[in-house]
Amino acid sequence: MNRDLSSECLGPELRDKLSGRAMTTAFCMALGVPPQAVIDDENAHLTEISRRDSLSLEEVTHLRARAGGWTDAYAQGWADGLAEGHAIAVLRILQERGVLVTADVWERVTNCSELRVLTRLLNRAYSVTRADDLFGTDTGTAPDPEPASGG
Repeated sequence: MNRDLSSECLGPELRDKLSGRAMTTAFCMALGVPPQAVIDDENAHLTEISRRDSLSLEEVTHLRARAGGWTDAYAQGWADGLAEGHAIAVLRILQERGVLVTADVWERVTNCSELRVLTRLLNRAYSVTRADDLFGTDTGTAPDPEPASGG
């Protein structure tokens, strides 16, 4: 999987907000707030953001990596695990709903490593009546691209 976890994956508005958070963090530390308290507050803030689903999963991964001081390899492993969890959730939802999952659909979902695609599949898993419809079209839109293979 080749996912850019650098700040380029963040939109300009989010980069500005992060810049503001960094300045606030530095200011708090300059005022004598213990560094761990500042870090704990930042982690709580990032957790709250991730629960709102207002950020892409790539952005959440990037933010958690920055807040936790993760290495690129650790962040990539976390993102891979998140993608795998989404794939399993898609298949489990279909199974619980009694939707037949063919070997082809199983393979396409489990080989997908793109978090945006997996999020779309997860959302569709709640309403499709046939597993193949996960990859179909929405009222007049172009078909989804093939999910990328994991590596």
